[in-house]
Amino acid sequence: MSATWILISMLSVIPLGGQDDQVVELRPQELLADLDHPDRWRWIPEERMPLGNVFERVLVSSFITPVVFFEGDVGAGGGLGITDIDFLNQRRSQFASIWATYTSEGQRHYSISWLKWLSHRDEPGRGVLQGDRDFLGLSVNHSKTLTSRFFGLGADTTLPDEASYSRKTNSLQFEIQRSLPKNDGDWIWNLAGTLQSDELASGRVTGALDVADEHPLLFSEGDGYDALWFQAGLRHDTRDAQHLPYQGHSIGVSILTIPLVSSREGGAIASLKANWIRPVTPLFHDGGDMNLDHPPIDSCAAYFSLSSSIGEIPFWALPTLGGDHTLRGTIRGRWRDRCAWATGVEWRPWVVEDGFALAWDLRIERAGLALFADAGSVAPELGALLDAAVHSSIGVGARFTFERQALFRVDLGWSDEGDTNLSISYGLPF
Repeated sequence: MSATWILISMLSVIPLGGQDDQVVELRPQELLADLDHPDRWRWIPEERMPLGNVFERVLVSSFITPVVFFEGDVGAGGGLGITDIDFLNQRRSQFASIWATYTSEGQRHYSISWLKWLSHRDEPGRGVLQGDRDFLGLSVNHSKTLTSRFFGLGADTTLPDEASYSRKTNSLQFEIQRSLPKNDGDWIWNLAGTLQSDELASGRVTGALDVADEHPLLFSEGDGYDALWFQAGLRHDTRDAQHLPYQGHSIGVSILTIPLVSSREGGAIASLKANWIRPVTPLFHDGGDMNLDHPPIDSCAAYFSLSSSIGEIPFWALPTLGGDHTLRGTIRGRWRDRCAWATGVEWRPWVVEDGFALAWDLRIERAGLALFADAGSVAPELGALLDAAVHSSIGVGARFTFERQALFRVDLGWSDEGDTNLSISYGLPF
């Protein structure tokens, strides 16, 4: 749902013309007083919830966006996204979106998504308090990607080993996440079930090898893969926000299983993930007003993850490093095998605390930087991780927010191989 979330977040923060920005940002302290963890609730003022159909609320709580692009390996393309963050005028408790793109070479992506927030307190005439820990959602997706990359298995592959493949996927997913013992509690569990079919073909990356030729057995095992995927997780999470936290920790385990798969044996991937965030002394500002809905807070963060596979897993679903979350100096999927670990640290100072106007009533609320370092490795089994070559990357990034729930980032990383990677994403890497 990543593309959907980008659109949703952009919509949720565009203010109506002439409104008082300071009134919008102030949190209603009397409404937060009876909450066990008020920092875990977001405040949405009345001005961001106008009535009307999806077209009448454009640039307030709905968004219609055309997309036109050209990439050498996939051709010229275009698409359209329609996102409604107040679906059916339900006081920002639901959203729905439709997204479609297509290129001249046949790459395509279509999706329909719906989500309902389960922690929702309505204050008629004033606004809504929304907890960001509890939700359920549905999505239907179809995609055909022509430029998926695979370098082989293990920590000793090289950049000249690059091969590509095309992947066509159809999926239907249901997901639920709840917190315990209350809607803002420290414990969070989540469940997701996905019916998915995958078909592979030769890739289109210029100058790359073909996975079907270089890895025929792996290609065959990953082609025509029709399965039910089931994911369950439990974590202890004391962070003050799920999207943009400034303090706390999250430590949890999850398991992704394949209980049903056509003509093959099933498998599973177990994962341990942890991250820590701490506020630090600001460098470019004085910390701002702590009564605001989103005060400027500089922070440092660190993470660690460990994944291990059992049974039969298609190569394209194995644990992987690289891209916009781990080892950010390398391309997505650069390192892949049955087991993987990753770690990293990041310093996140805000540079522009008061924001600036972009166009019309759209404003950047805050802008900042990030300095980061990542490391990790992969191996065929857990014990082999101790002897596998460790890879690393360092980099610098830019951060922009429209509000607490809408952070966009650009990261430029350099790897120990001498490679570089530029990623543009919604949300923090960890």
